[in-house]
Amino acid sequence: MKRFDVIYCDFDGTITKKDSVNEFFEKYTGDKWLESEKLWIEGKISSRENAIIQVGLLKNVSQKQLDDYVNSIEIDDYFLDFVNYLKSKNIKLTILSDGFDLFIQKVLERYNLDIPYYANKLIYKGGDFEIEFPYYNDNCEKKAGMCKCQKVREDRFCYIGDGTSDLCIATKADFLFASKNLHKYCKENNIKHSHFTSFRNIIDVLKEWYYA
Repeated sequence: MKRFDVIYCDFDGTITKKDSVNEFFEKYTGDKWLESEKLWIEGKISSRENAIIQVGLLKNVSQKQLDDYVNSIEIDDYFLDFVNYLKSKNIKLTILSDGFDLFIQKVLERYNLDIPYYANKLIYKGGDFEIEFPYYNDNCEKKAGMCKCQKVREDRFCYIGDGTSDLCIATKADFLFASKNLHKYCKENNIKHSHFTSFRNIIDVLKEWYYA
């Protein structure tokens, strides 16, 4: 029987319906962000370097534009049900994101959710932005801005993710739920996982483990 005291989960494109970071760059930099994104995906630069380049492209974004964008971020239709199910089983949920803390904080506040999270720090300064990396780890295998692996404290853990920033931690999880690009990567590399398209699928699996 698979039982976990904590479940770790990605944010952008996993909890949210779309990758809110990529959409933000697309909205306010046009296609400029794609050049460094391609280099990151190809492994030619780190995600930290990529984030610094992309954040540097953000210019003259008003407070209203920022607020309106963050308020437009949608979460998975079944995420709140998922959170409530974990609470009923005393399972702790922690968000690990190589995205932006500002986005995560505002989304959690909107839904009145108290979920611990670790992410890169996005700082808004009168139209422009700066980024800091409080959880950067020189020894990170993927040189991520936020090293997800270093935040895991348990010997056994379950992970939920969808993309490139999850590739390292996905191989170390005792049980993995994967969607989108992470699912594709797992299939191509024979990494055992459970495919999901929404948190409804994950709830169904958990109910099998915990007898509903």
